[in-house]
Amino acid sequence: MKLKEVTDMLGSIGWSIYTDEVGDRSACYRCNDRTVQIIYGIEKIRDKQKFGAMLSLATDSFSNACVAIDPGYGDDVPFIRAWSGLDIRAPEILEEHVRQASEEAISWAKVQDLDKALQDHAALPTNAPGARPIWHLAALALLGDVVKLRFYQDSFADGNRLGFVNYVTKDYIDRAVELAEKNAVRH
Repeated sequence: MKLKEVTDMLGSIGWSIYTDEVGDRSACYRCNDRTVQIIYGIEKIRDKQKFGAMLSLATDSFSNACVAIDPGYGDDVPFIRAWSGLDIRAPEILEEHVRQASEEAISWAKVQDLDKALQDHAALPTNAPGARPIWHLAALALLGDVVKLRFYQDSFADGNRLGFVNYVTKDYIDRAVELAEKNAVRH
């Protein structure tokens, strides 16, 4: 099976297909309170074809919180990533293999513990690299942890960045506090 056929097959069984900014093929499947995402491809390995995919999961609430804190952040922020992805090998990848990959990805997403993932992001250190500081602030905001976020806010006002990466500004902290205050009322 060629990549286009795999893409068409995923689309026919309910996956939304897109190509990201670097040309990777991606697909999303909505499952109630979460969206499973795969970045997939087909490759030839010796005398076999391999359907491989990296798995991640997004939630609307986490993605929206990340965008509220950092308005430049993209949609469908990966909330949970799988340690290992899909790896299906056969002499030729067939429709049954694509369906198997779909079922495995959806099953993986359904058993992920969203509350634990939120707690894990909230527990990240302030000096975490990359996008993790946004994830940390978003998790604290969703948990309604106004006390910790106000501490961050006061520290930033006093010139102490607490080890946050340079792109995290006081505006990010202010927006996280505002979101946390809204969420604290709901809890």
